[in-house]
Amino acid sequence: MSIHPSVPDIVTSVANSIYRRYRQFVERDDVKQECYTWYYSRAEHFNALLSVENSVERVINEKRMVWQMRRHCERYARKEKAAKSGYKPGDEPFYDTVTIAQLLPYVIASIINDTVLEAVV
Repeated sequence: MSIHPSVPDIVTSVANSIYRRYRQFVERDDVKQECYTWYYSRAEHFNALLSVENSVERVINEKRMVWQMRRHCERYARKEKAAKSGYKPGDEPFYDTVTIAQLLPYVIASIINDTVLEAVV
């Protein structure tokens, strides 16, 4: 399977952005390798998308590929960070917008009233 000519630039860009954020926990070459591993598992599909004649559609496909590759490599970097920091990746909290919107009035009120918010378990 051959590599599309734009893939090395995409891989370098994605790997550099992930490495800058997680440099204490991952090596740049490991992130690049993870990018290529992810790409090769879908190479036929992405080669077809990147070879589209319409330049606008090709740019959209390229951005889609970058986004998906970045998500994959960030997951890899978060797993490495968790392993080196001594916790599990599932321990990382993620909140949706609705939850934050519901909590925000209480946080603002506690700041204004100089009170302490307590966790209810």
